[in-house]
Amino acid sequence: MSETTTGSSATKMKKRGIGMRKSESRTVTWDGSSAIDLTGTWAGDDQGVYYLRQLGDQVWWLGMSGLGEPLVHRGTDWTNVYLGTLSGDTVTGTYADVPQGKILDKGPVVMKLTPTSDGGISLVRTDPVLETGFGGKIFTPCRLG
Repeated sequence: MSETTTGSSATKMKKRGIGMRKSESRTVTWDGSSAIDLTGTWAGDDQGVYYLRQLGDQVWWLGMSGLGEPLVHRGTDWTNVYLGTLSGDTVTGTYADVPQGKILDKGPVVMKLTPTSDGGISLVRTDPVLETGFGGKIFTPCRLG
């Protein structure tokens, strides 16, 4: 696994003295057979930021709404935690919303490590979308500035 920063996807702004966090994409590469460490910050297509930590085959995350918004607003719409197991190219687990946000759902989430056109990977949700509040379908590695 290796990482590279590929460019800014948002600009740093100030609003009433509260800094907004820019998000830079980063590339996590994987050859499909060697060990991988998913630890890092990931941007969700649900405008969430996901802080992943991998310990062996266990994958944990803290997910918060508000990617690109001032830090004081991060997680006010929804905040969730997740515990999953990495097997091959698939992470299978369960998320649960916590009272930081307005939503309190829970349910299964299955993500597949999927090659991207830039030679990196993204995490793509493969389980059927259920009647839960979890909306993320694609996670992309990023850095918050």
